Amino acid sequence: MEQNKRDLNQTYQYFQSELNRIQTIAGTLSTIEDQHVKDLTNMGDDKLNQMAVEEQSAARQLGEIKQICLAMSQKLDEIQKTSSLH
Repeated sequence: MEQNKRDLNQTYQYFQSELNRIQTIAGTLSTIEDQHVKDLTNMGDDKLNQMAVEEQSAARQLGEIKQICLAMSQKLDEIQKTSSLH
């Protein structure tokens, strides 16, 4: 029983760590995409403006991934607090 508890706690910690890592990566990429939007928009070319729109969409999706990871991380915290893992 104690080994199962340790294994479950290690799994929880792994999930938490990976969610935080994905959240950080998504946030970083979203910031880069936002900068690309600004740079491309300021160049005044129609094709570059279209690329800017696509970059903006990618930035939004990455921002959404970041929020999903944050919500999942918070849910894992709730589960750990209400279970016998702590």
